[in-house]
Amino acid sequence: MRTRSLVLLAVVALGLAALAAWALGQRAGEAPASTGEALPGFAARIEALERVEVRGAGDSLLVSLLRRGDGWEVEQYPGWPANQREISRALFRLGEARRIEAKTDNPALHPRLGVEDVSRAEAKGAELRFVGGGEPLGLVVGINHPGLGGSYVRVAGEDASWLIDADLSPARDPVAWLDRRLVDLPLARTERVRIQPASGRAFSLVRDGEGFIVQGAPAGRTLDAQATATAALPEQLALDGLAQDDGHEASQRHVYETVDGLRLEIASWQDAGGTWARLSLTLDEEVATAWFNQAGEDAEPADKRLQQLRDQVQEWQGRFEGRRFLLPSHKAANLLASRADHLAPG
Repeated sequence: MRTRSLVLLAVVALGLAALAAWALGQRAGEAPASTGEALPGFAARIEALERVEVRGAGDSLLVSLLRRGDGWEVEQYPGWPANQREISRALFRLGEARRIEAKTDNPALHPRLGVEDVSRAEAKGAELRFVGGGEPLGLVVGINHPGLGGSYVRVAGEDASWLIDADLSPARDPVAWLDRRLVDLPLARTERVRIQPASGRAFSLVRDGEGFIVQGAPAGRTLDAQATATAALPEQLALDGLAQDDGHEASQRHVYETVDGLRLEIASWQDAGGTWARLSLTLDEEVATAWFNQAGEDAEPADKRLQQLRDQVQEWQGRFEGRRFLLPSHKAANLLASRADHLAPG
């Protein structure tokens, strides 16, 4: 009885070993076992890259980044600076990304992970293509793992797919790769805002201590929060889009005047896409000089500070020239406020 049991156990053990070997063989047939860099050889050539593309379904070009000297430019928006820091971080993350789990090498199963070839019209993923420093490289980036994080990827031209330890999903809108900073005019420098709304009477907001009031309004009638929000609009103002100036007539104008002579005009209008604006900046040098002359002895010389302002105006005006800008809706709402909107019911 004991001998028979030992024989049965041996048969079962052999069967399990055979089953395990078969399963491993099947796994090896589905995906490679080695791990390593998400995109082999990429880290060593980051500094030599000349072009980066994001391509989507139908092999459509969504975004193209071009090396310009020491930085990058978004080809879809020539002349406007790209977000150099975020692009550098994205390239560094890819160079550091590692494969953590082999997935299917069956092309029929690639759509489940979003790593099918982007030449397919129904492709869900995006392909990052890199030119410069060697042979062109491509990495198809699919969906993210719902629990572990990280992206499913596949090196273009290969069947093997992988789960990697980083989220590499690239932005498909060129605007997302831009430096979105439009202008930054601190509220502390603003002294007056002259407003010609789309309808109704023109009015001005003037500084009153730390806040702003509607000039000429009865005491206590100004809605402080609204007046301050309107006056603070150019502070850290970002863009949601930009395009060539098409000469569209503005519906309302806001002119921001600072204590040191800057004059920023925001001429805006609305269409189906949102609120667009045309910006221009000038400098009243007499006001600037008078302001600088009030500074203490420890301040920089007035002529040096005046030149710094001239340089700032030239830089900003160069960026504004010939362009219109789509403003974030939460900022743009303040451009639509009439004089009555700035006052409490009387």
